[in-house]
Amino acid sequence: MTVLTPAAKMQFFAASGIPLAGGLLYTYAAGTTTPSATYTDSSGGTANSNPIVLDARGEANVWLGAATYKFKLCDSTNTEIWTVDNISAPTSALSPVLSGNVTVSSNSSGAAFKVTQTGTGAIFVAQNSADPNLIPFIVNASNNVGIQTSAPGAALDVANNGAIWLSNSGVARSIISADGSNSYYSAEGARSIVLKANGTTLFTINTTNATATIPIVLPADPTTALQASTKQYVDTVMPSGMIMPFAGTSAPTSWLACNGAAISRSTYATLYNAIGTTWGTGDGSTTFNVPDLRGMFLRGTGTNATGSSSGAVGPSVGAYAADTYLNHTHTDSGHTHTIAQSNSSLVWNTTSTSGSFVNATGSTTTSTGTANIQASTTGGTETKPKNYGVLYIIKT
Repeated sequence: MTVLTPAAKMQFFAASGIPLAGGLLYTYAAGTTTPSATYTDSSGGTANSNPIVLDARGEANVWLGAATYKFKLCDSTNTEIWTVDNISAPTSALSPVLSGNVTVSSNSSGAAFKVTQTGTGAIFVAQNSADPNLIPFIVNASNNVGIQTSAPGAALDVANNGAIWLSNSGVARSIISADGSNSYYSAEGARSIVLKANGTTLFTINTTNATATIPIVLPADPTTALQASTKQYVDTVMPSGMIMPFAGTSAPTSWLACNGAAISRSTYATLYNAIGTTWGTGDGSTTFNVPDLRGMFLRGTGTNATGSSSGAVGPSVGAYAADTYLNHTHTDSGHTHTIAQSNSSLVWNTTSTSGSFVNATGSTTTSTGTANIQASTTGGTETKPKNYGVLYIIKT
């Protein structure tokens, strides 16, 4: 790309068209009559006289500083020819510098405004005139846009805890913001946050709850307090067919009371796959029975040799064992019979070791009979320990 060279020297002409030899150029601060220096060369080391006296060709070396100027041109007799205000000097970063209100109007198919940067500086900068060191808007050489930052690190970088408004009719509807600790996305008013893909709603958060039409991937094995559990994890630690005591009077969601009811094999397919017809076949085709544990104690199945010579034997899963007690023997450690008699001729046989009576003639009288020992019965209709009632439930 090539551009037209700027004028190497400033040259001024009289109304007749001849060079304004000896003309006078006054330079002031913009909008004032306060003199403002210009310079003889690009180094800015030597200031021009003010006014600048034009040579025989009406020329002068006029190098501008960073200020905005007002120029007044006079002839050699100090008669004013013209005055122009708000003249800005180009800087090393931006050339040219436009001052005042600038309107770019176009009626073409091309871009109305185009900036091409061939150097390493920023493509476009908008500064706050009250504080030139604050960069409210910049497009850098990497085409990154920065708002309130001079060094944007991404395609769009909003700094200083700035917020992005998504508005409607000038009212913020959604606000994206961040601070040093957190990132925020807020929906103003009673509005929902809706996530869509290809026009299909995937996830909705409103003021009361959140709903999703897609699976939400959660940790397979949650280990912290705030990690949610997946259904797969819950089904692993609490599998279908698990039986638990419950302190309520009715089964909670995903559980059934263990009351022997016949339930659908298709509706409760997972439970049916776990326990089958172990606890009852239902109607033999479409239903099956849950365990009936009303009034029952549960016992582990199988044989445990601990505790006695014969061990403890539990029934198989789903098998009922009636109440009973361990086989045992009652032993009589000795007792005394008191005999009342009115025959004075009977005396104790002092020579007998069997404890018999004899009459006066010395003959022995004995008798035989049956001694009935009876233990009285107390208690209820079954053998049981102290207990509280609970509702046994089974996981579906």
